[in-house]
Amino acid sequence: MNGNVTYYFGHALTGQGVKHLYKEMMEEAELVYFLQGAPTFKGSELLKELGYFYVKQGFAVEWFKHALLEEVVEAVYVKGCNRLFVWASEWNIEPTLLGTKHRVLSFYDCLEDVQLEKVGEQLATAMEERATWRDKCIAKLNHAIKLHDDWEVVTQSCMNWQALNEQVENLKTEVFQSIVLNKTGMRTHRLLGTLTPRGAENTVESITKGITTRLMIKGKPGTGKSSLMKSLADEANARGLDAQIVWCGLDAGSVDMVIIPELNFCIFDSTEPHVFNPEDGRLGDKIFDIGQHCALSDEAETAIDLVRTQYKEAIQDAMGHSKRYTEAEYTVRRLFDNCLSASLWRERTAPLFERLTK
Repeated sequence: MNGNVTYYFGHALTGQGVKHLYKEMMEEAELVYFLQGAPTFKGSELLKELGYFYVKQGFAVEWFKHALLEEVVEAVYVKGCNRLFVWASEWNIEPTLLGTKHRVLSFYDCLEDVQLEKVGEQLATAMEERATWRDKCIAKLNHAIKLHDDWEVVTQSCMNWQALNEQVENLKTEVFQSIVLNKTGMRTHRLLGTLTPRGAENTVESITKGITTRLMIKGKPGTGKSSLMKSLADEANARGLDAQIVWCGLDAGSVDMVIIPELNFCIFDSTEPHVFNPEDGRLGDKIFDIGQHCALSDEAETAIDLVRTQYKEAIQDAMGHSKRYTEAEYTVRRLFDNCLSASLWRERTAPLFERLTK
């Protein structure tokens, strides 16, 4: 019987820079394979092959997608045996536990020097453009985050915080009841989505496909959605329950979802840019409305309208820069692919699969 695949984004373009959680996942994994080499489409194909290898053996597998290139996979996590395969060179992560849980496989020597010399100038130009457009995109997202902060200041001034706190305490009572487990609650981390040339994208449907109870938070920016979810994760861990924090793909410090696997429960931000509502026939879907505690004055509405317009313009500019970044990324990977020796690649990857069978 085959296993299943859950999709996440491996990294995100945020207002604070490029965010990934591979170091956190390395702590989670029992065995980590550091795949080192230039960015190539061939590397993504290898990771997909590894994922399918385990799926066919009945394992549940998590695929971590590239933020910009829709079909590119940059890491695979195999649940059950807890093995992480990550194209490590891209993220400047190095093995620190060689001889125990860390394994390294390098693909740099699969590149043919003669071919590299032919495309060297093109590569240098493309990589410079890639860095330029990435930095421009992040700068615009940083501007957008600052505007969003201004938006939050307005809504926070109109909040009934006492009423929200009472609602949250009632939620905790309903979710946790008297459950306390005789173990230490573990915490893991994933990303919900990222900005792409097509707009903000997420993998909520894939992440929550097997979860019975899905609580969808509705509320304005700055009204406590992220803090609420962090509080639920803390409560779960304090009771010995595991909790998975799923981070926002635009603001690196904000939480967009919390999953409590042992309760088959999740709660997530269901407002822009990822609006979700209960699905027909899915009985565990519910709305958790905290917007009821925010009464905006006419003056506040006017202030928000101005900020909202500026925020959307900044996001549109960031999307334009991400499109140029994507084009440069595609060129870099195509050029490196053309320099790979097929025979050396087969030789280098074969032991990896042999090792998997042991």
